[in-house]
Amino acid sequence: MHYAFDIGGSKIEFGAFDASGDIRSQIKVPTPVQDRDAFVAAIAGLIADADREFGEDADIGISFAGGLDPKTGAVISANIPAIKGWPFGPELSKILNRDVRVANDADCFALAEARGGAAKGARTVFAIILGTGVGGGIVVDGQFIGGRSGIRGEWGHGNDVSGALIRHGLAGVVCGCGRNGCLDAWGGARGLERIYAQIAGFGTGQERPSYEITDGWQGGDAMASRAVEIFVDLIAGELALMVNVLDPDCVPVGGGLASESRLIAMIDDAVRARVLGRYDAPLVVPGHYSRDGGLRGAAMLHLLDGGAGV
Repeated sequence: MHYAFDIGGSKIEFGAFDASGDIRSQIKVPTPVQDRDAFVAAIAGLIADADREFGEDADIGISFAGGLDPKTGAVISANIPAIKGWPFGPELSKILNRDVRVANDADCFALAEARGGAAKGARTVFAIILGTGVGGGIVVDGQFIGGRSGIRGEWGHGNDVSGALIRHGLAGVVCGCGRNGCLDAWGGARGLERIYAQIAGFGTGQERPSYEITDGWQGGDAMASRAVEIFVDLIAGELALMVNVLDPDCVPVGGGLASESRLIAMIDDAVRARVLGRYDAPLVVPGHYSRDGGLRGAAMLHLLDGGAGV
């Protein structure tokens, strides 16, 4: 058995996987975001229950939304204050008295897709998340790459889409990272909502949720269709750069917007029209594990050479 956690700011999801990769148990509990003792107790309780159910002393993999210092395992960034700056993996290993490996959730999604999902058999995989915001993970030959800073694959930050925003008549916003012009503020569900709000004259509020916008687009609504066109343009411009740099065999998409297969096909067409290389078959595709890739990837962390995270 392999135990896996996918930890976010609102919930801790636990899964117990057998040797075939089939999930045998799956449980969700609220995340104690401020109290570290309560946070550890929640994890330990789920493990103890699984040990009793399966009679195992399984290893543990954890997927979470944040980065890790590759030398110490300390949490660099996360939406859970209780673990900020804490050597997550090493300390949990001591507390639980078993091997715990931790990695970023987008990396775990990439691993799941590369080893058993939409990118199975591909050598170079750049998996992207189009959820609340934008994320990414890179897997080459079934392994993570990079590791000096603990942050990798974050194609939603460090870029500047201001020129494209001006071209479309949109006013910039400050990203959650504190910078202006990041794709992360425009490339996920909240970004689509911002685009629609601005072109509809609603200011910068979120007057229409993303699923209503995509439903309107599918139904032929002109304003929703324009918002989707701008969204695709912003995504494709930055993703084409990543494709030119990485030359991936496959770009699986996870997150809530991955369920919009027509939208993903539009992004794929726009990306392949912009890149230097030739891709005759679809490159950007919906992930096979778009909903639970973080959890499944966490269950695979012990299969990596030298482990993962810290």
